[in-house]
Amino acid sequence: MTLKGSLPNICAALALLGLAACSSYDGSEEAVFLEEGQGVFVLCEGNYQSGNASLSYYDPETRTVENGVFRRANDRKLGDTGQAIVLSEGVAYITVENSGIIWGMDAETFRVRGQLTTGDTEHMTNPRYMLPVSQTKAYVTDLYAPYITIFNPQTYAYIGSIPTGQPTAYGYSSTEQLVQWGKYVFANCWCYSRSILVIDTEKDAVCDSITLSSWQPKRMVLDSRGKLWVITDGGYGTEHETFQNDVPHLYRIDAETWVIEDDWEMDTDEASVELALDATGSYLYILNNDIYRMGITESHPPVRPFIGAPTDEDGTRHKLYGIGVDPHNGDIYVGDAVDYMQSGTVYRYTAEGSLTDSFRVGINPNGFAFK
Repeated sequence: MTLKGSLPNICAALALLGLAACSSYDGSEEAVFLEEGQGVFVLCEGNYQSGNASLSYYDPETRTVENGVFRRANDRKLGDTGQAIVLSEGVAYITVENSGIIWGMDAETFRVRGQLTTGDTEHMTNPRYMLPVSQTKAYVTDLYAPYITIFNPQTYAYIGSIPTGQPTAYGYSSTEQLVQWGKYVFANCWCYSRSILVIDTEKDAVCDSITLSSWQPKRMVLDSRGKLWVITDGGYGTEHETFQNDVPHLYRIDAETWVIEDDWEMDTDEASVELALDATGSYLYILNNDIYRMGITESHPPVRPFIGAPTDEDGTRHKLYGIGVDPHNGDIYVGDAVDYMQSGTVYRYTAEGSLTDSFRVGINPNGFAFK
């Protein structure tokens, strides 16, 4: 349910509904939301240094989308470069990398509950991904700093930092996604690296690492059998020869023993490589130009796409930029960056790969969270 209108009318409606009091920022109007059912958050990265990251909310039952909900609910911008969103205990945590901030937003009202900024911490500079390790402890990775930040997701209080020991290469000492298996958390080191760190959450310390054959592990997921899947982007074609002429690789790693069980070379990506799992953790979705589906027990990645990237009449292929799978029904959501400058499109497919809906969102849709 979305309530819209002038501020006095909104406050009157809130009083009738028995909701919390209404407040304003600088006298501006704010939209008031109350979304209690199932829904999908779409985080749109925006353009670097443009401050135009945004958040959309999609109702799969009514097939309606509300764009810019963070700004509309809080009368403030989300920030510069929306990197990731994760839901935990009714709160959507949004990392905004270039703004150096993590927002805690109520998942039903879209109102800010709290925040963690670089000024609140010792080492955090450009936060990338956040993982709630427990109810009172969360980890945050960083694009530049060789540290993982620890904070309390309930109070937003800074707790400390974990030194990663990663050497700096061309200004980066990055850690990226976080995946938990028992008391251990895996963190992939993306920029100019080929390492996956193993963190002991009881000691809040790096205890080991896994070295890959390919550069820049970008995405990780953990399947239902305890296998860690990792895809690399192969490194960028830059002036640094070390990172040229490599291609993406897909790895299957045993999360219990930390042993690499399979290593497959992929076709060179044209846009962005991503990974997602289905609702049961039995099928892997690989975004690499097109979308491929692979059973977690299969011996080799598929060669034919499960879902093809849209193509314009002139043959131009769209830039698929993000993927997420609804854990409730297996629906597949795919973000299309179009040309990276205009509003993007999200496609909704059934678990069988049939297109059921599409809708426009903000610039560069790159993340999904399911309520």
